Amino acid sequence: MEVQMSLAEPISRDPALDGLSPILVADADLIRDAVTEAGVSGWSYFFPYLHFFSHLTGRDRILFETVGGSILVYRLTRKAGKPRMSLLVPPFPFSAEALSHAGARMAAMNGDRRLRIQRVPEKVAPQIAREGFRLRLNATEYIYDAEAVTRMAGGPYASLRRKVGHYNGADLTVRPYGPEDRDECKALLAAWRKRLGERGVKIGPYRTYTRRCLEGSGISPEILRGEVIRVDGAVAAFTFGGPINATMSSMFITVSDHDQPGLAYLQRQRFIAGNEGATPLFNDFCDSKRPGIAQMKRSFRPVSMHPLFNAVRG
Repeated sequence: MEVQMSLAEPISRDPALDGLSPILVADADLIRDAVTEAGVSGWSYFFPYLHFFSHLTGRDRILFETVGGSILVYRLTRKAGKPRMSLLVPPFPFSAEALSHAGARMAAMNGDRRLRIQRVPEKVAPQIAREGFRLRLNATEYIYDAEAVTRMAGGPYASLRRKVGHYNGADLTVRPYGPEDRDECKALLAAWRKRLGERGVKIGPYRTYTRRCLEGSGISPEILRGEVIRVDGAVAAFTFGGPINATMSSMFITVSDHDQPGLAYLQRQRFIAGNEGATPLFNDFCDSKRPGIAQMKRSFRPVSMHPLFNAVRG
């Protein structure tokens, strides 16, 4: 079986991690080509997300390898002081041989035969089930029609038009994110995070991903696009996202001023419109079981809902 290395060096000489590497900017073409070949379009396959996740410095990060042409993305966590390894997503493109290889590596790392895949898209779920895994629904991703959201025509989009229309006549500008916006965006991020914290909402590594976007990641703007909304001259919202594959884009980062009503609706609608039809669909991930987020995302009239499953064997 051919096992290829990333362009990065291994991070550890621990036998259970031998051959695994962080996901570098230089790995973008390798990862994105595999996503295209696999025909998957989940939010978790967006290259900037994988790259940023791979470079977290806490107790949770990902590493990868390629086996027989399939990408294997491992998630490393610590539980009760002990390291645990799982797969973030199934091998892509899917390969039973690559999954078997991953199973052996996870067993060596974890010291048991219990194997876990964190996020299994519906497209691959039957293949995972045939390999003896038990599947449990974990979340559902919201998929939008980019052209329909851009036009906002007809009765189904009445609610969205009202929310966006709140800013008709306002002193509002929408433009690509640039270094001159960085400090104001960081200040907005801090205020946004503080407000969520007061409500008991934890954002986890989302703050780190956002700061990486703001500080400049070295990722091509064709892969990671930023947009800033100013109201009365001040930064009121910013958004980052980009293509997952040729048909689906990711709504990756959305931060807005909670004191500006309806701005979360406007920033999504404008970001999708600003994509200018580059992809026909947008993936806005899940709603984190927060009713307000679910209500907002439903106003975009999702054309489909993509289920994500947890998978366990052993």
